[in-house]
Amino acid sequence: MADAVPLNLKIIGMVVGTAILIGTFTTLQVYRAMEQESYRQLREMSRSIARELAARSQDYILLNDMFGLTRMLKDAVRNLPDLRYAFIVSPNKEVLAHTFEGGFPLDLLRVEHDAQAGVGTKMLQTNEGLVLDSSAPILNGDIGVVRVGVSGKGSEDAITRLIKALVFTTLGVIVLGIAFSGLLTWVITRPVMILLNATRILTEGDFSVRAQKNSGDEIGQLTSAFNQMAAKLEMAERERLEREGIREELLQKIITAQEEERKRIARELHDQVAQSLASLMLELKYLEQTQERRLITESIKRLRATLVSELESIHNIAVELRPSVLDDMGITAALEMYADKFMAKYGIKVELYIYGLKDIRLESYIETSLYRIVQEALTNVARHSKADAVTVIIELINGEIRGILEDNGVGFDMVAKTRNRLGIYGMEERTKLLGGEFKVESEPGQGTMVTFTIPAGVSSESPR
Repeated sequence: MADAVPLNLKIIGMVVGTAILIGTFTTLQVYRAMEQESYRQLREMSRSIARELAARSQDYILLNDMFGLTRMLKDAVRNLPDLRYAFIVSPNKEVLAHTFEGGFPLDLLRVEHDAQAGVGTKMLQTNEGLVLDSSAPILNGDIGVVRVGVSGKGSEDAITRLIKALVFTTLGVIVLGIAFSGLLTWVITRPVMILLNATRILTEGDFSVRAQKNSGDEIGQLTSAFNQMAAKLEMAERERLEREGIREELLQKIITAQEEERKRIARELHDQVAQSLASLMLELKYLEQTQERRLITESIKRLRATLVSELESIHNIAVELRPSVLDDMGITAALEMYADKFMAKYGIKVELYIYGLKDIRLESYIETSLYRIVQEALTNVARHSKADAVTVIIELINGEIRGILEDNGVGFDMVAKTRNRLGIYGMEERTKLLGGEFKVESEPGQGTMVTFTIPAGVSSESPR
């Protein structure tokens, strides 16, 4: 449940709780200190009054002037507000004089002080509150003892007023604390709420959102980090959409290329093979009708030439679809054969270097992908580079196949054109599907270099 409490209430609660805790602790400490100090002062006051009255009572007792003694005690009570009573007791426990109106309370006689200890003090609880009862001997107790009672009500009232002032001060601090904590929470939670709203927008897929930075503190640093994250996510989303677009375009191109290839094969089969077969039928029909040996021999020669031509044409179509040498002899022989045909067809010199693959067969899908990557790279050289030489290096090292294709052509601007080269994207996709890495480096006028690395799946099958 604590996690559901808003941040501003948590901050206000902590501030108010701290103010209450400090105020309560301070009030208790002040109350305890004031209580101890008040008791000390009252005790000293009562002892001082007792000693003074004891000194002044000597003459009255010695002269047996009980009326004057009583008047002196009453004058003391009247002039000292905290002095509640005073009386004198003889050594025989007889009350000689007192200040009580309406009779002397005999209970006070039961409160005994040690006569040998000099001035003594005891704390009494009366119907008027706390009273400190002190005794002082007269002439070392030979003629009596003075007893006085000093009320602590005035001190208690002073302490009560001080505690009330502290309580009201604490309440004032709490009110100010709520006000300042409210301001503090607004300062803190405002950027947090901005970040929260921006995060919600971000989770809904709008990566263009940015949070406003209002300070340079930790919240400001968090806002900067959020904006950087949003910018990277926006860039990643843009690249993903571009890749999706390129992938769709590549898929469309592949489908179109497949259809075009099917049309070309169908056209060649129809235009060349079908016509050749029709020509063979005519030749055969001609052979059926002729009887001359010379004409039969010439017709057979024409039939043989037509058959050889058509077989070669059908073989070329099959090789273009998938070279049989790739299945029969492996990737090394297939690449060497393709390089020879590429040089013959385009007039571009190909320097092919293959290391570590001579007596090794790779998994079929890896050989096919490697062949298509090299084929697509050389096709791009022929179409776009205007190069007259290209170097191809394929090597097997530490369980990886590394390839480098570098031409001396015109190159291109990587930023401006790479994303529009579907051939490059197709090679990259083939490489990544195999768990490898693909890279293109080029500058205008500096040629182009394609590098890739793919894991080598080595087959147990020996080359045939």
